Amino acid sequence: MLIRFADKNDYTELALMKWEHAAEDDIEYGEKNTVGADKESFVAGFEEFLQTHDEYMIFVAEEGGIIVSAMFVCLIPKLPKPNGQAKYIAYLTNVFTKSEFRGKGIGTKLLTYIKEYLTDLKCELLFAWPSERSVSWYSRNGFCQENDIAECLLTDE
Repeated sequence: MLIRFADKNDYTELALMKWEHAAEDDIEYGEKNTVGADKESFVAGFEEFLQTHDEYMIFVAEEGGIIVSAMFVCLIPKLPKPNGQAKYIAYLTNVFTKSEFRGKGIGTKLLTYIKEYLTDLKCELLFAWPSERSVSWYSRNGFCQENDIAECLLTDE
C-alpha cells in the first residue's frame, strides 16, 4: 500500500468516491445527497472545487494504482500566544474507503500517517464530525468526545 498526497490526476477518482460515499449515506441514513443530482455534473463540480481550493491536503491510500481510501485535512492556523508551541489545529473531513477495502486496516494506516504528519507540523488538535457508523472507528483511533464544540447551524444542508 502506498500512502501519498493526491494530485490533479486523482480528482476524477476522488469525485467518484465521494459520489459513492454520498449514495451509501442515502441508503444508510435516509439522506438525499444524490436524489435529483446529475453524476457527471457533480464530478465536474467536485474536480473544479479541488482545482480552486488548495486549503485541503488530500491524503490517499493506493493499492495497485487505484485509490482505495482518501481523507481530506484542512489546516487552521492558530493565533500566536506566549509560550505557545502549537501552530495549527486541523479539521479531518470526507473520510472514505471503498467498500471492498473496508475492515482491512487501510483507513487506520492512512489516519496514523496523517496524525504523524500533522504532529510534525506542530498541529495541536485534529477534529472531525463522525457519522453514527464511524464513531467507534474514530474512538479506536484516538479520538474522544471530551470537549464540547459549540455549534451554530447556519444552514439546514
